[in-house]
Parts: sequence; structure tokens; C-alpha cells
Amino acid sequence: MAKLTEDMTRLCEEIQTLRANREGLRKELAETSKARQIEVVKSCAAFADALARKARLAHDNRISFLGHLKHRVSQQAREMQDDLTMVRRMWGKREA
Repeated sequence: MAKLTEDMTRLCEEIQTLRANREGLRKELAETSKARQIEVVKSCAAFADALARKARLAHDNRISFLGHLKHRVSQQAREMQDDLTMVRRMWGKREA
């Protein structure tokens, strides 16, 4: 009977050790998961910031392009108006 008692005691201790190990692994997994979650949130925030910066830069570039385009078109319109004025003068001198 002593052998059976020793075996039961040893098995009970092994079960307790395995349970403690399992609990330790569970805690470690939870901590690792939490750390990974924080890393993912930080990465998502960094991506969002980069996207926002890129969007602002693209917007500023478009506004600048449109400003230059507007200036260039108005300059060409003035040049055309000057050309038409000169043509009218020339035609006016020819008819007189």
C-alpha cells in the first residue's frame, strides 16, 4: 500500500507542477499578446500619420499646380489680347 501512496503523491505533485506551468504559460501568452497588440496599434498610428502627411503634401502640390496653371492661363490670355489688339490696329491702318 505504501507504493500506491507514493505513486499517488508523485502523480499529484506532477499534476500540480503541470498546472503551475500551464498557468505560467497562459500568463506569458497574455503578456505577449498585449505587447503585440500595443505594437500593432503603434504601427497603425504610424501608418495613419504617414498617410495624412502624404495626403497633405499631395493636396499642397495640387493647389500649387493649380495656382501656377491659373497664372499661366491668365498670362496667355493677356498675350492673346495684346496680339488681337495689335492685329486690330494693323487692320485699321490698312483700311485707312
